[in-house]
Amino acid sequence: MQHTLSSLSKKAIDAALKAEWDSAVELNSEILSLYPNDIATKLRLGRALIQTRQFPKATKVFKEVLDKDPINSVALKNLDLAKNHQTDAKTNEAVNTRSLLMEPGKCTECIGIITAKGITAREFAPGEELYIRVKKKSLELIKIRKGTKVSVGMIDNPEVVRRANEASDMDGKFTAAFVKGEEKMITILLRSTIPVFRSGRQEIRPYIKKGTLDDEETPPEGSEVAQ
Repeated sequence: MQHTLSSLSKKAIDAALKAEWDSAVELNSEILSLYPNDIATKLRLGRALIQTRQFPKATKVFKEVLDKDPINSVALKNLDLAKNHQTDAKTNEAVNTRSLLMEPGKCTECIGIITAKGITAREFAPGEELYIRVKKKSLELIKIRKGTKVSVGMIDNPEVVRRANEASDMDGKFTAAFVKGEEKMITILLRSTIPVFRSGRQEIRPYIKKGTLDDEETPPEGSEVAQ
């Protein structure tokens, strides 16, 4: 059976999320035997080689990436780790998958826009938790970067912002988790401490003050809501 790049990549990503680094090395090496110029696979292989302490091989892989993409921030960061024979503590453990679990009525998946200069989706890890600041017309995304809270972007979906503001008025709190992204666009799983998002499995009204949310309102076209 012939595997596609997408299906093989999914297996390799799953191995990394579970911190199964030997398997990740094997899977990414297999992908490169079929798709030798795939940059994303080389980055995954390099990170897996670092975690298995194969530093010379990791150094070689990241140099190959930088030959094609000299400003690739992931390759630059990890090349430095490989040269100094250091593993990345952030990736030593499996991702906290609970941060990516949907809870009916309390979660929704939406699109965030990175507005900070010099930051792209490459700097986020799957499941990485973000802070949320609720504003009148948007939700501010805040990332921990080098030990400091940095405003990196926003969610401006009108329906999501409206519900977040109404929940905030009822002392609801929000967190978010990075799911995936490319360049300046990222997919975020937004989580509330109270059920404020539409859900076919859970009635919202018993949990909130009567009349505060219009649960019958249809979300705008293109928005994604937890089911």
